[in-house]
Amino acid sequence: MRRASRYALRLIGCAAMLVPAIEARAADQLRKLDGKQIRARMMGKDITDGAHWSLYLRPDGSIVGSESGESWTGSWKIRDDRLCMTQPGSTSLVCNEVWMSGANIRMRASGDEKALDAMVMAHQPKQ
Repeated sequence: MRRASRYALRLIGCAAMLVPAIEARAADQLRKLDGKQIRARMMGKDITDGAHWSLYLRPDGSIVGSESGESWTGSWKIRDDRLCMTQPGSTSLVCNEVWMSGANIRMRASGDEKALDAMVMAHQPKQ
């Protein structure tokens, strides 16, 4: 039994060391988008975590957002190669760099802030 538990601990230790390497490799695949790329890849699409919230970036510059069953509207624009959006209950824009790999997106307002990871998908109209 002791031998088996040591073996299991070694496996867990090896797995724990691999996780940062896998995350770093995934981050290496993300490419920063410029303004034209942001518009081409995101306008008319949903940005979502897949389960809890979504943002629909309408072609007219408005946003239809939903989170936990609550809906709200806002606006978006591209400024200095950043995606700028209003937050619920505010008219001031929050601008984020946009990084993508396939359908995966990472947005960050500045280098020292936490990144928001999500997916970009074809718009799914709410029924």
